[in-house]
Amino acid sequence: MNIVQSIDRVLKQRGLRSVSFDDLAEAVPDAALPPLDRAGVDEAALDERQRQWRQGGYVILERFIPDDLIDAYCAVRAAEGEWPGPCAYLHVREIRDLCLYPPLSAVLEHLLGAPMGMHLNLTGWKSTERDWHQDDYLNPSFVNAHYAAAWFALEDIHPASGVFEYVPGTHRWPTLRGERVRRFMRPRDAADPNWPRLSEDLVVPAIEARLEATGRAPERFLARKGDVLIWHGKLVHRGSRPLDPRLERRALITHYSSIDHRPDMPDVREHAGGGRYFVPAGFTDRLS
Repeated sequence: MNIVQSIDRVLKQRGLRSVSFDDLAEAVPDAALPPLDRAGVDEAALDERQRQWRQGGYVILERFIPDDLIDAYCAVRAAEGEWPGPCAYLHVREIRDLCLYPPLSAVLEHLLGAPMGMHLNLTGWKSTERDWHQDDYLNPSFVNAHYAAAWFALEDIHPASGVFEYVPGTHRWPTLRGERVRRFMRPRDAADPNWPRLSEDLVVPAIEARLEATGRAPERFLARKGDVLIWHGKLVHRGSRPLDPRLERRALITHYSSIDHRPDMPDVREHAGGGRYFVPAGFTDRLS
């Protein structure tokens, strides 16, 4: 039994019909994409990081974040624990200091062609175990990969702790769309606020089948303290399952959008140390 037949059987057992990656995705007009994603780019005029971004959909910055920023954040995180919700940066200055480190903000703008604003943090010190996906299907359709995420290593990462995995070049695939995914979900699941997790029964098999068909293989980010992996909004990636669940994997994950492509988040602030971040509608607490 091949992978497609196996997927069909599992989906039928769960009352779902098999769908392909193309059922869940669509091509985006060239003009709607970030500059480095468009056809006709003169690659000879790009620097090494821009070429890596255009060809692979990710950039690794080795030993990039200073220890003092990491240590200051880790001290607060150890004292307060994991913060609920996606916007811990609104309350924790040390997150803004780290994730909006000016040289990092400059790299993001260099890759995306526009100033970027922070709007999401994942502060757990264990793997999310979130399976294969593109981030862009969680966004409004108008974002169209004017978006990036970063994985900050707060320590040397043990290979058995559930490392970040990604598949180079998959950012050139069509764009997964949340509205397309929800059409194939059970109505109650599609309406659930937790629909991204519930959609994995559709999204993961579709991606795995396409990976097998295209012969693409994942890579693992075996990071050292201070390393940063920046990835494209359409790059296929996951948080792998730890081989040893007792191990911590101290990291901070942050997502950014172009401030010119988020009309749904009009309140953009500048951090005193440099960089920008979005403030959700209705947020009234005093920033720390």
